[in-house]
Amino acid sequence: MNGSPAGEPDAPFVAEVLARLYEAPDDGESFADVWPYLCSEGTTYAAAYAAIPHIVRLAATLPRERRTQYLIFVGLALTYSTPDAGEPYALMPYLRADLERAKQEALPLTLDALEVAADERTARYLLVAAAALLGHARLAEAIEWLDHDQTAEDV
Repeated sequence: MNGSPAGEPDAPFVAEVLARLYEAPDDGESFADVWPYLCSEGTTYAAAYAAIPHIVRLAATLPRERRTQYLIFVGLALTYSTPDAGEPYALMPYLRADLERAKQEALPLTLDALEVAADERTARYLLVAAAALLGHARLAEAIEWLDHDQTAEDV
């Protein structure tokens, strides 16, 4: 899997982390460790497209108040998706159907989590996710930047 915050060419451990998360979906620390290898600093790497269906499935296993980290990731990955920007960012054709299905599954999960958002910042990032899931990446980015003093790393 391609992509990393340090420009490293591969992140082969992403699949292993996702497998462990199926055993312990509430392990936010493991997910936070792998997140930057999928989407970081306004960049979505190719590996994110393969991971998103798994991340949505993991979110679905959690109570709505504990699934926000997964759904916020999906929203940010879709917001900053540039699949035509070259191989490190490409959406492979064989992943398109699974990604589209995951987006359809993620929207009701996101709206459900929004109802119980713990604070304004969480609500804002869930709104980012909802806009991105609906295909409105520019709107999602604008919502994210409403309070640009805080970063997605604080989520």
